Amino acid sequence: MKTLKIRLEKFIKKYFYFSPSEQKGILLLTLILVLVIFTPFIYRLVKSNNDLVINIQQFTALDSLDKSTTKSEDFTSQEPFPFNPNTATAEELKQLGFTDKNIATLQNYLSKGGKIKSADGLKKIYGIDEKLVTKLTPFLLFEKQQENSNSKHVIDTLNYAKKEKTQVLEINTADSFSLVKLYRIGPKLAAKIIAYREKLGGFLNLHQLTEIYGFDEDILYDLQNKIAVDASKAIRINLNTITEEELKNHPYFKYKLARVITNYRNQHGKYNSYNDLLKIKIINDSILDRIKIYGIVE
Repeated sequence: MKTLKIRLEKFIKKYFYFSPSEQKGILLLTLILVLVIFTPFIYRLVKSNNDLVINIQQFTALDSLDKSTTKSEDFTSQEPFPFNPNTATAEELKQLGFTDKNIATLQNYLSKGGKIKSADGLKKIYGIDEKLVTKLTPFLLFEKQQENSNSKHVIDTLNYAKKEKTQVLEINTADSFSLVKLYRIGPKLAAKIIAYREKLGGFLNLHQLTEIYGFDEDILYDLQNKIAVDASKAIRINLNTITEEELKNHPYFKYKLARVITNYRNQHGKYNSYNDLLKIKIINDSILDRIKIYGIVE
């Protein structure tokens, strides 16, 4: 047994003996090997989970569609703007994405005494693409119209304003005192209107008031002819200069959306057009349409 032990020790010393310099070299190689093995895991931990990926296929397809199609869905190449379908010129309608045939049909309808009173009414015009109307709904403005009805609800509203003819209140500049004077607007709802207006940077159309909790369609109906929105007073957002902190506080931009928009700009430079936003993986056409309501590229 003792002889076997001696032989084993000699064998180890003969074949596994390393000088101090060799030992240092082995230690260094071991450290390098450990780093090589664990680098991918460390990289995944450090790497942001929100890296932006360019969807080349989607961008190529959209670019090809922009060049070849003549359908109304391509109106996004022209920045939408507030418009009244009852009074808009043919040139304005064309800029918004309506085809020549759509414009002719609409003008023929209006010339015969027809009136467009809502987005649904515009969708009913023969040949007009419902998808286009849906995209333009946030920008629709309608002239003040006197509703002739014998229903008690309308009569009560008219009787309230009959004693004194008041001026139309512009919502983007109205203070809480003026808002409370309106029918069915109490102090709490007036405060909500002002708070939401500040977050938006101003209203672009009256229908946005229904996005406020407690302000339903019935109130908007009762206040027709009493309130109006001057869209020119609303503040638009320059996507090339706004910070992530500022953008995420806007109701139309969620936190993740604000982050990817500003991160992509910081990594790739300023946006040259809305199409650049489609290079961001999470942004599709519907999200881009919402961005365009308040976001601009300058």
